[in-house]
Amino acid sequence: MNIVGLDCGRRNVKVVTDNKVFFISSYVGEWRERKLKDKSTNHLEVEFQDEKYFVGDLALEESEFCRSMMTDDKDHDDTLILALTALHQAGVEEANIVTGLPVSMHDEDRKRRMKNLLLGPWEITVNGVKKSIFIDTVDVAAEGGAAFWSNPKMGKIRIIDGGSKTVNYVTMNNKRYVDRDSGTLDFGFETNKSSNEKQFANRVAGELGKKWGSEDVVYTVGGNATVLAKYLKPYFKNVTPMDKALYANAIGFRNIGKIKYGI
Repeated sequence: MNIVGLDCGRRNVKVVTDNKVFFISSYVGEWRERKLKDKSTNHLEVEFQDEKYFVGDLALEESEFCRSMMTDDKDHDDTLILALTALHQAGVEEANIVTGLPVSMHDEDRKRRMKNLLLGPWEITVNGVKKSIFIDTVDVAAEGGAAFWSNPKMGKIRIIDGGSKTVNYVTMNNKRYVDRDSGTLDFGFETNKSSNEKQFANRVAGELGKKWGSEDVVYTVGGNATVLAKYLKPYFKNVTPMDKALYANAIGFRNIGKIKYGI
C-alpha cells in the first residue's frame, strides 16, 4: 500500500512518499504561448481536463492572472490541479492519500468534500509528460496536529503552525488531542497589511497566552517556523522549530496513514 502525505498549503504543496520529500509553489495561472523559454525544473506547464495552466513558480513569473487561493475552503479546482501536479512530479501513480484541513474546519462536511475532490482516477500532463494517477482513499487529519506525528513525544506538547492564511495551534497531552486548547487564528503571514514578523508573533503570543503557559513546550512548524520561534521566545521560553518544519505536517500525515493501515 502506497501511503502519501499531501499538505496543500497556501504557499507550497508538500508531498512525502516512502522515498521522496517534495514541494511545489502553490500558484496557478493562465497558460499562454511563450516566445522565450528556459528549462528550469520549477517551470511547470500543465494540461488537465482540456485546460492549460502555468503552475508553481512559472505561474508567478509569467501568468497575468496568477493566484494563490486564499479562500476559506480548499475544496476547489486549484487545490486539485496543484495536488495532482505535485503528485505527478513526485512520481506518484497510485496512492492512499492523507491530507489535512485547519483545526477550525476539521468537521465531517468539509472532510467529506476534500475527500470527494481528490478521489478517483485522473489524467494530467506536466511539461508534455502524461500520467494516470489513481487516488484510492483519502483521509483528512488536522493541520498542525498532524505535525506532532512527525516526531511524537509523551507529555504536554504545544504546536504552532503559522501559515499564509491562518495559524493553527494544537495541544497534545500524552499523544491525545486536547480540543479545548487547540484551534485556528484567523490571520496568517500573507493576510495582513503589515509584514512585520515580530509584531505578527506578538499577536500570536497574545492570543495563545490566554490559555498556554510561558514554561510550556512549544514547537513551531511550517515555512516560517524559525522566525516565528525566534520572536515567540520572550513569551514561551521553551519554543523551538520542529525538525523538518516545512514538511512536518506532510510527514505526520503519512505517519498517520501508516498507523491506520498497520504499516
